[in-house]
Amino acid sequence: VNFDLRFSVYCTQIQDHDYICEICDCLARINATLIDMCVDLWLYISNNLLTLKVVQSEV
Repeated sequence: VNFDLRFSVYCTQIQDHDYICEICDCLARINATLIDMCVDLWLYISNNLLTLKVVQSEV
């Protein structure tokens, strides 16, 4: 994962921290997508739209 972090030398100006907001927003979007995927899979399994294939040779 490349977060595109850049080194900035010491200076007297206030550093722009917008990149931190971009990273947090990206992580929040990924989190929401994964939560939605888990909910969808749970619904598919509970409605018997998605089932596991039984293999007799396995425990």
